[in-house]
Amino acid sequence: MIKKLPVEELKPGMEVVKLSSELWEHLPNLYTEPGEIRSEEQISSILNNGFSHAFVKMAAGVDETTGEKLDRLLAEREFSPPVKPRVPFEQEIEVARMTYENAMLHAKRVINDAKMGRKVDYDASLETVDDIVESAVRNPDTLVCLSKLSDYDEYTYAHSINVATIAVVFGEYLGLDRDDLVKLGAAGMMHDLGKTAVPARIINKRARLTPQEFEEIKRHPEYGCDILEKSGGVPDEVLRAVRDHHEKFNGGGYPEGRDRQGIAPLSRIISLADVYDALTSDRSYKDAILPNKALAIMYGMREQDFDPREVQMFIKCLGIFPSGSLVRLSSGAYGVVYESNPALPLLPKIKIILDEDLHPIPSELVDLAVEQAMGHESLKILECADPETYKVNLKPYLTRKG
Repeated sequence: MIKKLPVEELKPGMEVVKLSSELWEHLPNLYTEPGEIRSEEQISSILNNGFSHAFVKMAAGVDETTGEKLDRLLAEREFSPPVKPRVPFEQEIEVARMTYENAMLHAKRVINDAKMGRKVDYDASLETVDDIVESAVRNPDTLVCLSKLSDYDEYTYAHSINVATIAVVFGEYLGLDRDDLVKLGAAGMMHDLGKTAVPARIINKRARLTPQEFEEIKRHPEYGCDILEKSGGVPDEVLRAVRDHHEKFNGGGYPEGRDRQGIAPLSRIISLADVYDALTSDRSYKDAILPNKALAIMYGMREQDFDPREVQMFIKCLGIFPSGSLVRLSSGAYGVVYESNPALPLLPKIKIILDEDLHPIPSELVDLAVEQAMGHESLKILECADPETYKVNLKPYLTRKG
């Protein structure tokens, strides 16, 4: 097990692990010389040189907080990307669709209960979240696809489920255990519950909010915590994740202006999922941004809104061309991304569905990574395309009958 430790807690005999340069370039005070710590004098030298933390190899069974666990998993994923067996996309998509639709129905009940001042049934929510976790473990790309096919007329409900599913997919990619994934999904589903306590005239306003109205909006994380606390039975980690989902890495968020060290660990994942879904969803007052452009925007928000390592790993998880993206190929044809490839993000698995004139053709499933390995490098993705612009309905192509 790998753990991030303050330099003051280093002891002779501990082993500092080797990390990729991508990680420590963003953490200039991280000690990165791999090898065994030999003496107290070496530790003093590390301290005197201004280093604050190091990643060390720990014996199994050492207790760790959720924050320490997340730091460890991020470090592990940096130099050892996960390779996990997955249920084929075509086999899982119908199960995932039913899971998503059932989750939407539950989200409506939860939000309507909150609006009416009734207690939120947290235990019933866990059953829904458990199904989301199961689907994410079997094939996360199916849920990512479905999150991009929701109707903006139901954005309030869809957003809560999309944030839950995307957060769980990322958490599963990092290697969080089942208990943390369920808490993550529950927090994602309920992260905006506090908006039910904000006047509808503010929530639905299309014009720029006044400073007073914005201050009221900024209270919705606290309102959400209040609603969940009064409902009872909600774990503290879920409450803190809901409370902190608008806090930022640099301390410029709200409601309390916490910086990275003070933000609940699960909330940092919720925040990434929240921003990604908001950018890539149609709203009554704005059009969706293409997934790859949204990820580029989020990368530009590193060290401000997001921890640099976390946003980088989030992009690796979803892929440069996330599942469900319509892409234009070097052949002139168009395809839809079926499954991302974290190890080779430019080479996902795609289904070719349209010719260069956007006419439907017999679909063909192509794994670009396999094509490259076989020396067939002529077929490449040139760019993401907007299905709305070309009036393309992707739903039929993302089912077993597509």
